[in-house]
Amino acid sequence: MNYEKLDALIDARRDEFLSDLARWLAVPSVQGEAEPGAPFGRENRRMLDLALEDARRYGFEARMFDGYAGDITMGEGEKTMGILCHLDVVPAGEGWTAEPFALTQRDGNLVGRGVLDDKGPALAALYAMRCARDAGFAFKDKVRLILGCDEETGMRDMRYYNEHADAPDYGFSPDAEYPVINIEKGGLSVLLSKNTGGEEGAEIPVYELYAGERPNVVPGVARAVVGCADAEDMRRRLELVAAARGFELSLRDLGSGRAEVVAAGKSAHASTPHLGKNAAGMLLIALSELGAGGGSREAIATLAACLGISGQGKLLGIAVMDEMSGPLTCNLGILRYDGAHLSAQLDIRYPLCASEEKICGQICMKVSPAQIAVTRLSGHAPHHVPANHKVVKGLLRAYSEVTGHEGYAFAIGGGTYSRCMPNTVAFGPCFPGDVDTCHMPDEWFSLENMMLSIRIMAHAIVELAGQVQ
Repeated sequence: MNYEKLDALIDARRDEFLSDLARWLAVPSVQGEAEPGAPFGRENRRMLDLALEDARRYGFEARMFDGYAGDITMGEGEKTMGILCHLDVVPAGEGWTAEPFALTQRDGNLVGRGVLDDKGPALAALYAMRCARDAGFAFKDKVRLILGCDEETGMRDMRYYNEHADAPDYGFSPDAEYPVINIEKGGLSVLLSKNTGGEEGAEIPVYELYAGERPNVVPGVARAVVGCADAEDMRRRLELVAAARGFELSLRDLGSGRAEVVAAGKSAHASTPHLGKNAAGMLLIALSELGAGGGSREAIATLAACLGISGQGKLLGIAVMDEMSGPLTCNLGILRYDGAHLSAQLDIRYPLCASEEKICGQICMKVSPAQIAVTRLSGHAPHHVPANHKVVKGLLRAYSEVTGHEGYAFAIGGGTYSRCMPNTVAFGPCFPGDVDTCHMPDEWFSLENMMLSIRIMAHAIVELAGQVQ
């Protein structure tokens, strides 16, 4: 196939793409209060309307699904190739040096909330479809860009879409990395909890534990408020624990017989706990070695012994791995205690060889002697498209054609829309070695790589859905 005209069209439309991207980034499509026709908030609905209007302006058929999602279709055919993207973004947060909801170009990079996750890739996919069509290629399959509004907060959009539309036969989601991610580990959220008998009479009563805000983040800081008759003596004991364990622990005298113990670790994503250091686990171990707690003492000691800071579930007895999808990860993401109720929330990502039933059963066996309850909060099975499937092979060919680099398929612990559709994998936009700035202040992606990604997606559309010549 001759791709020269296709590549020239993409290059010629660079400024137009940037103009459209600026308008898309200007909509702060963070989840808001549900309204009629806007289940994920007014701004998310406004963003979806804008995307579908742009698609119609470029001559595509576009459908709205009650504010949950929309789709944009090109061509005819019995089978459909899907491209799955999301238009919702996480809140801007603090630490920006540029306007979050605007497009800023800086040192060859595009900066703005959603430029990488996932408005930039969504618009890039629309341009890839447009340029492939306008370059004159014939198609044997329909190509459908599906746009959701709830990827960051539960993927209810894709459940609604699947209830009201036929799923594509195969496809990809440009919401991760190149070359091809054909395996996404299973996910399991587990709550460990116990109602304690209070802290009366304890040598070192524990009045409060607090660590983490989200289960899918390794807590970087953890705090405990404890009873403390002699602050200097406790500080010395804490220093001994810190030195023996290699932990960063500190104590602050609060007066009135109380002190705050702080463990400082390092934050990371729950799918890569080895890149962080779990402060919640450090705090539990420190309190256990101090003999802290009254009614909570046994539970604290059990959690310390069963969770630790390894991040792979070894102490729980759930560590497992396989060659294709790698090791299980287990993150203690949220820890709370109010003097009467103790809870710990685990984020577990498990490989193809594991099962949810065995994991939950093993956890129950480990913690039940301390009368800690185990509650399954949510879960999903692993997603796997075999490496020899036509969609994986076709995407790898497109990647190699454009970049000149050999492609390969690999597994991740994170999750994308791919798991919501059959025969669908994650494909781009980050390249090997790229810094992943998703959810970070000054979220950015290189302009060069954005244009390269449009080319790769356009070639992939032709490779998989195009008429063989």
